[in-house]
Amino acid sequence: MKRYVGLDVSQATTAICVVDGEGRTLAESVTATEPSAIAAFVRQRAPDAIRIGMETGPLAVWL
Repeated sequence: MKRYVGLDVSQATTAICVVDGEGRTLAESVTATEPSAIAAFVRQRAPDAIRIGMETGPLAVWL
Protein backbone atom coordinates (compact mmCIF):
# COMPACT_ATOMS: atom_id res chain seq x y z
CA MET A 1 0.00 0.00 0.00
CA LYS A 2 1.32 3.44 -0.91
CA ARG A 3 1.61 5.79 2.07
CA TYR A 4 2.24 9.51 2.13
CA VAL A 5 3.08 11.63 5.18
CA GLY A 6 2.31 15.29 5.83
CA LEU A 7 3.91 17.35 8.60
CA ASP A 8 2.44 20.57 10.00
CA VAL A 9 5.33 22.00 11.98
CA SER A 10 5.14 24.53 14.79
CA GLN A 11 7.64 25.57 17.45
CA ALA A 12 6.69 23.02 20.10
CA THR A 13 4.66 20.34 18.31
CA THR A 14 4.25 18.78 14.88
CA ALA A 15 0.99 17.35 13.58
CA ILE A 16 1.54 14.27 11.43
CA CYS A 17 -0.93 12.69 9.01
CA VAL A 18 -0.45 9.49 7.03
CA VAL A 19 -2.70 8.90 4.01
CA ASP A 20 -2.94 6.18 1.39
CA GLY A 21 -2.94 6.57 -2.38
CA GLU A 22 -6.69 7.24 -2.36
CA GLY A 23 -6.37 10.02 0.23
CA ARG A 24 -7.82 8.03 3.13
CA THR A 25 -6.36 8.91 6.53
CA LEU A 26 -4.46 5.98 7.99
CA ALA A 27 -2.93 7.64 11.07
CA GLU A 28 -2.81 11.03 12.77
CA SER A 29 -0.79 12.23 15.70
CA VAL A 30 0.85 15.21 17.35
CA THR A 31 4.41 14.86 18.56
CA ALA A 32 7.23 17.06 19.78
CA THR A 33 9.02 19.06 17.10
CA GLU A 34 12.13 16.95 17.44
CA PRO A 35 13.63 14.98 14.56
CA SER A 36 13.83 11.79 16.63
CA ALA A 37 10.17 11.96 17.70
CA ILE A 38 8.95 12.59 14.17
CA ALA A 39 11.18 9.84 12.75
CA ALA A 40 9.94 7.34 15.36
CA PHE A 41 6.31 7.96 14.40
CA VAL A 42 7.03 7.68 10.67
CA ARG A 43 9.06 4.49 11.16
CA GLN A 44 6.21 2.94 13.13
CA ARG A 45 3.19 4.08 11.09
CA ALA A 46 4.59 4.57 7.55
CA PRO A 47 7.95 2.82 7.20
CA ASP A 48 7.42 2.45 3.45
CA ALA A 49 6.26 6.03 2.82
CA ILE A 50 6.50 7.10 -0.81
CA ARG A 51 6.80 10.80 0.04
CA ILE A 52 6.99 13.00 3.14
CA GLY A 53 5.99 16.63 2.80
CA MET A 54 6.20 19.47 5.24
CA GLU A 55 5.35 23.12 5.26
CA THR A 56 8.21 25.49 4.74
CA GLY A 57 9.11 27.75 7.62
CA PRO A 58 11.88 28.66 10.04
CA LEU A 59 12.18 25.10 11.38
CA ALA A 60 12.32 23.43 7.95
CA VAL A 61 16.09 23.59 7.64
CA TRP A 62 16.63 22.35 11.19
CA LEU A 63 14.33 19.37 10.75
